[in-house]
Amino acid sequence: MRKSLPSLFLVVSLIAGSANLFAASPAPVRGLLEVSHENVKFVGGFWGPRVKIANEVTIPHALDELEKDGHVTNFDKAAGKFDGPLKGHHAFDSDLHKVLEGAFLSVKHFTEGPLRGRAEAILARVVAAQKADGFLISYFIVKDFEKRWQDMRLEHQLYNAGHFFEAAVAHQRLVGDTSSALAAAKRFADNVDATFGEKKRYDVDGHEEVELALIKLYRATGERRYLELARFFLDERGYAHGTERKPFDPKNVPPEPPIDLSLSDKEIHRAQFRAVLMRRNGRMQDHKPIIEQMEAVGHAVRAAYLYSAMADMVRFSEAPGYEKALDSIWNDVVGRKMYLTGNIGTDQNQDEGFGDPYLLPNESAYCETCAAIAHVLWQHRMNLLKADAKYADVMELALYNGVLSGVSLSGDLFCYQNPLSSAEGNKRKPWIGLSCCPTNIARIIPQVGGLMYALGKDEVFVNLYAASETNIQLNGSTPIKLTQETEYPWEGRVKLTVTTEKPVELSLNLRIPGWAIGRPVPSGLYIHFPKAACLSPTLKINGASVEIQAVKDGYVHLKRTWKAGDTIELNLPMPVEPIHPYEKVAENKGKVALMRGPIVYCVEAIEQQVPTAPNLFIDSGRGTALPHNPDILGGVTVINCRALLTNDPGSTDVSIQAIPYYAWGNRGKSPMAVWLNKYNPPAKEAAPKK
Repeated sequence: MRKSLPSLFLVVSLIAGSANLFAASPAPVRGLLEVSHENVKFVGGFWGPRVKIANEVTIPHALDELEKDGHVTNFDKAAGKFDGPLKGHHAFDSDLHKVLEGAFLSVKHFTEGPLRGRAEAILARVVAAQKADGFLISYFIVKDFEKRWQDMRLEHQLYNAGHFFEAAVAHQRLVGDTSSALAAAKRFADNVDATFGEKKRYDVDGHEEVELALIKLYRATGERRYLELARFFLDERGYAHGTERKPFDPKNVPPEPPIDLSLSDKEIHRAQFRAVLMRRNGRMQDHKPIIEQMEAVGHAVRAAYLYSAMADMVRFSEAPGYEKALDSIWNDVVGRKMYLTGNIGTDQNQDEGFGDPYLLPNESAYCETCAAIAHVLWQHRMNLLKADAKYADVMELALYNGVLSGVSLSGDLFCYQNPLSSAEGNKRKPWIGLSCCPTNIARIIPQVGGLMYALGKDEVFVNLYAASETNIQLNGSTPIKLTQETEYPWEGRVKLTVTTEKPVELSLNLRIPGWAIGRPVPSGLYIHFPKAACLSPTLKINGASVEIQAVKDGYVHLKRTWKAGDTIELNLPMPVEPIHPYEKVAENKGKVALMRGPIVYCVEAIEQQVPTAPNLFIDSGRGTALPHNPDILGGVTVINCRALLTNDPGSTDVSIQAIPYYAWGNRGKSPMAVWLNKYNPPAKEAAPKK
């Protein structure tokens, strides 16, 4: 395990002379420092158009829908400036906060246009509703203010607060310390701090999120009590909540009162659902202390937010027991409970969460878009903590496949769930009533650039490859500019060019993706087969070949004195690879999936000569990548392969085409499958001996 200390010497020089990332706060006490999305400019390629669509389509569309549904007028009503009805549920505020965060992140890159003015006008209406004591949740300000901290397991009070804190930090990054949002966030956090903590109230929210948000607020303000409050909420999970911290005994939980059967069907269903949620069975990761949690259980989104905060806490403070739990949980998820697309959550237990090991159904896969986003955030933080490329491998897998499948190519149609097979096909929706997923999409796309690089002492880690430019400065040395020229993920050739005023000695550490060396995931859950088909990556510096040394951390370390004009050419061969599941994944026994680079592929019936795509038999499991086609599905590389209609040598032979999984459902409803039957010709009978 790598420890890159002391991180406090690290300085990031941002594009256009912006201030340093979280400059007001102490840097991590161990691990790496992220390079902010602000410091990365996409130049065309795969991500350039996507962040532009997010700015011009996704975020404005989300604000339109939120305003139409009453998310903004709820704050007007809380401020006493609107006579209409309160709309929505107790977590309604969080969706608006997420889109505002996305807007403030996005306008750092796109300064022209009306988005900034619109977002700041809405922000002013949000802040105007804040109570004198700092409390800021519209639902409780308008309704049942005296009950604002009751029913913590169900009402998402701190979940709302956390997303406001994140939006406030994004606003501060845009305007500086004069941010009205940051001032409001501090008042709200102070209200929370006055209510919860040692010798105060001992309780936690049913939906984790505030923990990682408080760590962000700590970094933005330098106020260590916010870090300690985050630790309190993490450490309090799994205990009996009340006026002191004491062990939780399930036998002491009072039974729910009997349900009144005279209620309406809707009210009875709500009461039954509430009764289920009140049981501390792991759904909310509150069944035992977090340092005793060694496997992933419960609601996948909540869990990944919790694990993200735990990783950050280890990075910024002493946290005994956290890392052991994180390692065990990570092995459980990546080795037994993760889909090939990097997504998580099966809903086996009706909790949108983790099920039994290796139980990974395709058609009924929940794979919530929010879960994929939370998974990306967790893996990013694990990479920063451990400086190991295997976490970036999973982050990339979830980003390209699990996250992007949740939004249409046009940027204004969405999926809540992302199954790996569909008998009838899927129709994306312009909006989803429970809008957590589209609003989460609105904030993750603008920050993708912040996942690309990390800094250690005299080291730059390159985690993702994309056509882009970034300026970096280490330890007060001469700034360097890194330019990536690549068509990744469609091609594996990446050219990095160094620009610097004078020579700089540092180690450029390039991630060698697991998929490029025969390991689609950093576990045995899915494997390339046969492994011999994998070609070896190659590397050149200034045109001269350099041997890629096998290293445990998954990076090739290029330590030298870099000069202006130096180039690195990394070539990652991208054959079409058949992927086989681990034998205990019963759902996919006898099946095969296709990957090329980091992209998982699927077969849609709309693309084929036959209407029964999920029932096809792949002849060899290996296909051929056709020339990249910029005119279909926003520009994709399609895989052509041979299949049979039945597992019979005399069956009809057809040619089928597979498209990137993230692009399915963009041309209307059509049956789809990621895992296809593997053709197994019957063994030939041995000729009789003469």
